[in-house]
Amino acid sequence: MSTATAYATLRSLRAPVITTGEAAAALRVSESSASRTLRTLERRGLLRRVRQGIWALDGASGDPRAVIADLTRPLPAYVSFQSALATHGAIDQIPRETTIASLGRPRRVRTTLGTYVIHRLPPELFGGFEDHNGVAMATVEKALFDYFYVAAASGHPDRRLPELDLPADFSEKDLRQWIARSPSPRLRTLVEAGADRALRHAEYEDPRPARRAHSLVSGRP
Repeated sequence: MSTATAYATLRSLRAPVITTGEAAAALRVSESSASRTLRTLERRGLLRRVRQGIWALDGASGDPRAVIADLTRPLPAYVSFQSALATHGAIDQIPRETTIASLGRPRRVRTTLGTYVIHRLPPELFGGFEDHNGVAMATVEKALFDYFYVAAASGHPDRRLPELDLPADFSEKDLRQWIARSPSPRLRTLVEAGADRALRHAEYEDPRPARRAHSLVSGRP
């Protein structure tokens, strides 16, 4: 099979990221043969090796978030924490590492596209994400919860975020509902305290005079 035919076949999968095994199945060759073909395509600049056994095609090679699901397979994952907050414009600082929530073990993964920090959430707290240009992305509310939950669960409850610039449709109710799901009363209290500090100093897109500093602890609107 020619390199051009192999590339066309892989592109027909319409997947931004593929594994060597998936390429072998699509090309109907052994994995060792598929690996050689993939390396040839990489040398010609048609795809990019993310890490062993994972390859990015076309536009995926320019967006490090496009590969997150492949880093945690077979367990799901989504972009959250500081990376999601920066994407939504809720914080100004753009993190150098892509922060991910997953059901898998916590770890740091270095690839040719960048470094990924994977934080584990329990199944009952996994969720609160939407499709954002083809990437699973936490909502602002869930990204805030995830940040303070992992900080508290890892023994760093005083960890703080930069000043928040929250969207007009930010829902404190949604944030509070996620906090209520935490199975640990101690962690609920710590997450509430962290979120309360962050919201007290937050700014909003639509400055409404009637909007007061929020208190998650007291539950005032």
